[in-house]
Amino acid sequence: MVVLKASEIRGLEECAVESGVSMETLMENAGAAVAEYIQERLEVRGKNAVILCGKGNNGGDGFVIARLLSKAGAQVTVVLMQGAPASALAKQAYDKMHKGITITLARHAEKYIDQAALIVDAVFGFSFRGRLPQTMEAVIERANNAKALRVSVDLPSGAECDTGAVTGVCFRAQYTVTFTAMKPVCVVYPAAGFCGRTVVRQVGIRREFLQLLPYDTASVQLGDLCPLFPKRDPEGHKGTYGRLLMLCGSVGMAGACIMAARGALRSGVGLLNIAIPHALYPILAPAVPEAVFTLYDPEATAFEGVIEALSKADACLIGCGLGTAAYAQRLVQVVLEQAKCPLVLDADALNLLADAPEKLLTPGTPVIVTPHPGEMVRLSKKRMEDLRADRIRAAREFAAKYRVITVLKGAGTIVAAPDGETRVNTTGNPGMAKGGSGDVLAGIVGALTAQGMKPFEAAYAAVCIHGAAGDRCAKALSQHAMLPTDLIETLPAVFLELEGKS
Repeated sequence: MVVLKASEIRGLEECAVESGVSMETLMENAGAAVAEYIQERLEVRGKNAVILCGKGNNGGDGFVIARLLSKAGAQVTVVLMQGAPASALAKQAYDKMHKGITITLARHAEKYIDQAALIVDAVFGFSFRGRLPQTMEAVIERANNAKALRVSVDLPSGAECDTGAVTGVCFRAQYTVTFTAMKPVCVVYPAAGFCGRTVVRQVGIRREFLQLLPYDTASVQLGDLCPLFPKRDPEGHKGTYGRLLMLCGSVGMAGACIMAARGALRSGVGLLNIAIPHALYPILAPAVPEAVFTLYDPEATAFEGVIEALSKADACLIGCGLGTAAYAQRLVQVVLEQAKCPLVLDADALNLLADAPEKLLTPGTPVIVTPHPGEMVRLSKKRMEDLRADRIRAAREFAAKYRVITVLKGAGTIVAAPDGETRVNTTGNPGMAKGGSGDVLAGIVGALTAQGMKPFEAAYAAVCIHGAAGDRCAKALSQHAMLPTDLIETLPAVFLELEGKS
């Protein structure tokens, strides 16, 4: 689904006005869309409804909602969170409210909030930056603690539209009705966590304007992946579905290699070759019987067998449990210098490059990196707070600077290509926050890449599939009890769904 920034929404509104749709009509339609959605969720007649309104156009939407809910029989109180409306449109909407609506100021809102069955947040819109005024925070906190149904208009007040950043208090909606298209705030955390369920409603901007608008960001759901998974060739053989070379695992971290390997095999790769030190073979051979193995001596100065295997591979995954010993450093360097196939760099491969990320520019082949936030901080030399303040920007800047596809993991994983194209994942849950989940993901990325999928598509498809498997695990096993190995065993159900729809 398309994800549009504030400037892009403004551009669409300007196009609508130029085509003959007034801003007043857009506001009226927006308020009506929210009022209609609320009435689908709650019988408002006789119920106490509190509408928290700002002084700008978002507040104007709130005044329209107040009028329509009052007309439907609700006992409506409008709280002027910033005093009287300031914009011309908001003033018009305010003047249209009838006498049956109670008007009060923020300092008197407490008793109305406590008695409310519905609280609507129409304070700030997509122009908001920074932190809520201190005078508002107590009101918003009280609203968040109320037993009422909570609905945000366009986005939760306290969240930044384009970055998904939240500083301080933010309205915690159960539902957010956003207009025209999804915005970053709806899918990028932490803000997305305050949106609840987000629905998109059209307010009068012609569909062709939206279709003609160039965009570079979209959210990803499982159904979006079906065109990427054509039916497998009845005459296909193991070579048809790709050769993946994995350089993963070390003494004490064999499990990372096993999970990545099983994730890759469950994701359809035809041939899996795992390059490991001799000492790991007795552990890995029975754990991954479908794989072939290239054994190497960590003390050797050259890795001829690894280089030969790399020359035959359709993709190479390096890093899961590799460790940071001197031989691992040499292996990463060899792969960067010798690879002719797409590379997936995860975990220790990234840690080994943290002091010299410019080495990512070495390969003349597509590179996918899969850092979690801590690894991204080390690679990019950013502060954690700066990374969290704008995760899309952090991923895009790194992708552009080092010409790599960047998978910035976390809630709402960001996948950014060097040209700026970006996908935000919508699957997954906190139960996946356990050691080993990233190894499974890396295996899926490697497998899809080896099967010939375009690297950017392979990256965001793998993230979505990984999250979808996690959601199924959470439903069956609980977020507390699910394990990364459970993700692997749930992948068949995800691929059955994809095959059924493709």
